[in-house]
Amino acid sequence: MQVYKQDFSQWKSFLTSLKKGYEVIAPVKEEVIRFKTIDHPDEIHLDKNSFFPIKEYFFKQSQVLFQFKGLSITVPTQPKPKRVFFGIRHCDLNAIRHQDMVFMEDSHDPYYKASREHSYLLGYHCDEAPSPYCFCGSLDLVQFHDLMYYKKKNHFLVEVGSDKGQMLINSHSSLFQQTAIKISQDEKKIKNADRLHNPDISKIYDNPQWKEGVDLCLSCSACTALCPTCYCFDIHDEVKMADPTAGERKRQWSSCQVQEFSRTAGNHVFRKEREHRFKHRIYHQLDYFKEKYGVNMCVGCGRCIEGCPTRIDFVDIINKMGK
Repeated sequence: MQVYKQDFSQWKSFLTSLKKGYEVIAPVKEEVIRFKTIDHPDEIHLDKNSFFPIKEYFFKQSQVLFQFKGLSITVPTQPKPKRVFFGIRHCDLNAIRHQDMVFMEDSHDPYYKASREHSYLLGYHCDEAPSPYCFCGSLDLVQFHDLMYYKKKNHFLVEVGSDKGQMLINSHSSLFQQTAIKISQDEKKIKNADRLHNPDISKIYDNPQWKEGVDLCLSCSACTALCPTCYCFDIHDEVKMADPTAGERKRQWSSCQVQEFSRTAGNHVFRKEREHRFKHRIYHQLDYFKEKYGVNMCVGCGRCIEGCPTRIDFVDIINKMGK
């Protein structure tokens, strides 16, 4: 992979220049760190990973699929925003890759594709785990980016990961210096990010130690809302009493952690017990998704643990079961 050098001042000029043709989105510190559209590079906060993932930019929390009035149906035109995302960590880049598998390679979702199509992914390498709950090093994550930024003492090294990334550099060539440097595999490793001793949980489903987490779980669904790869949703129609023949069909985030998600006609709930819901999420992340797509759905960001109101560390629970 071609590597370029970019001074910090050039980096700011680069992002400022990108704003002329793109919406530039990066982590910003408010009450928590979240991705937001920036006005100036000085707003960017890179000391810690964002509390919220960027999945809502591609897989929206609430989205109108179509409007209806009588027998007439109108499908909204899907905007295709030109956006550059800067400061995406290795875990979140892989999360986008995994959602691409679901929404673009498998189901060919036009709403997701429209939001994703003109997006540029500029990563930011973690030298060490930015949270004590990270475990991305325990999973088989891949390099997936348009550009990846490695912060050095007084400059960045920028590794090209795609033709789209090279195009951005070519169009701003005065702000990059080509080098013969190669970034080694050791440099790409993230320190203290290998907490999960064995991600293969296929043989421990009936282990009674799961109860340690089940007893603490509130079924609040914070874990799935904060997860960069969870993609459960519900579809429902909204109408107004003034005209019941008119309304809109919406897709909204949902969660496998609430009883209503698996409720079917006849009021049957497939995962009524909290234990079944608790284990279903973890098994989908580490086992079921891999059976279908060949990779873990989970990317080891640790947000589900850090954002849990009772701080359930399922990685620690799995490690105990493996002893």
